[in-house]
Amino acid sequence: MAEKTGATVKKLYDFNTSGVLEVSIKGNWYRTTSNVFRSFDGKRRITEPIKQAGLGESMFDVPMHTYDYNGPVYVLLTNLEVIRMDTETVVTNPEMPVVEKLQINNSRI
Repeated sequence: MAEKTGATVKKLYDFNTSGVLEVSIKGNWYRTTSNVFRSFDGKRRITEPIKQAGLGESMFDVPMHTYDYNGPVYVLLTNLEVIRMDTETVVTNPEMPVVEKLQINNSRI
């Protein structure tokens, strides 16, 4: 029987993944996925509703809150944290300067 190979550790998400995740490239904001958002080395922001829409309310009437996210930057598809350098790129190279060692998730079932 073959064992599973590749990424077997659960990725850490230190932010609300259900919000609108955006990254800034050359002054323009682009919507992105949570995987790219956690690995983007540059300005990041999250937009989320302040309260849930009530019964009969339109989603257009719900107030939204946008805030900058200054959390850790990880190498793409890993939990390896790297030092933020504001390069406005996705970190895919594990050879960049690291903040700490790879965190192993021991809570696997």
